[in-house]
Amino acid sequence: MADFSPGLLPLATIEVVMVSETTSGVWTLFTDGASNMKGSGLGLVIITPSGETLRQAIRTVPLTNNEAEYEALIAGIELARGLDSEVSEIKCDSQLVVNQVCEIFDSKKERIKEYVVKFQTLPARFREWSITHIPKEENAEADALANLGSSTKMKGYDSDTVIQLMHLVLDVDGYYKVNATNTRRSSTILSTTNTRRSQGIPGTPH
Repeated sequence: MADFSPGLLPLATIEVVMVSETTSGVWTLFTDGASNMKGSGLGLVIITPSGETLRQAIRTVPLTNNEAEYEALIAGIELARGLDSEVSEIKCDSQLVVNQVCEIFDSKKERIKEYVVKFQTLPARFREWSITHIPKEENAEADALANLGSSTKMKGYDSDTVIQLMHLVLDVDGYYKVNATNTRRSSTILSTTNTRRSQGIPGTPH
């Protein structure tokens, strides 16, 4: 995997390449995180009020499975709000994460407690929001994107299939930013400035 200098990404600038003309109505966010021997990845799927689907696979620094779930959840929320979403339905297949952020389960690990605190600052940005645990089979697309991100070796080729982020949401405030300047239709949510992109991977979900 290509070496990344943390200095390249003090604050990622994310360019939206698909934005619905209508931001009112319900936005649905599906998130998933994956961690395995090959690496860690995040999968984000956002369905706009007009029914358009935005997708992104992300490779990130090594994480545990639960940390990857939280990274995906927080990244997805920040992106949805950056797209001017006011009403958001969040779907996550990790029952543990959903119960922790809803304060049904306590978090024993300090790192997870930090994620929970971070999450609790985010929903206030929405006019209305909900988070729901869903079966894994209902989250297949985000799961596939997360696994794609975790297994992709970043080679520096210019492709929007997978992007790589080198900081955690806990380490950089406001890391995920949206710059809604490009409204051309695309199946990709975002691209980043000063990040390395992967070579196109066959079989990318569309």
